[in-house]
Amino acid sequence: MLDMKARIGGAIIFLLKLPFRVAALPVVLALALIQFLTALITCLSSIIINLIGTLGIATAACIWMFHLGTDADAYRILGQGIFFIVLPHAAGWIVSKAADVCARLIAFIIP
Repeated sequence: MLDMKARIGGAIIFLLKLPFRVAALPVVLALALIQFLTALITCLSSIIINLIGTLGIATAACIWMFHLGTDADAYRILGQGIFFIVLPHAAGWIVSKAADVCARLIAFIIP
């Protein structure tokens, strides 16, 4: 008797969740497409952006070593170089969080 109530309760929950699962399917497809595109753009652009950041840090080091400018110039260029080095990592973190959301939605759709 108890087993029959559990089956009926499970069927009711399944039927209540079914419209939400169907509604979540296009969201998952859109998130997967966006995740793929952003991951591709992040991977391709990170090479160039890391080169720009490295060039900025090397320029700041040259300004300090050879006294080519003021310390304020060196700090500004160093800050920009560090920003460009960190930028692809931050973008990758955002893409991984979008992948986590997509995985949770897939786990909701496919029990």
